[in-house]
Amino acid sequence: MLETMTLDSKTLIIKSDNEDDLPGIIDFINQKDKNKNINSFLNFASENRLETPDYKFNREDCYGR
Repeated sequence: MLETMTLDSKTLIIKSDNEDDLPGIIDFINQKDKNKNINSFLNFASENRLETPDYKFNREDCYGR
């Protein structure tokens, strides 16, 4: 069983009943940070989006760059 407790913005305590849970704990921490970073980026992108009414996406423009 895993138990997490946040003390402040930089401290996360994770308790485990089993030493073999370490890989799972590392995956949990990595995924948590990834989701936070992705959500932060998506929020930034949606707030700073510039709409161009006549823009049409062309997949061919993406190749070779």
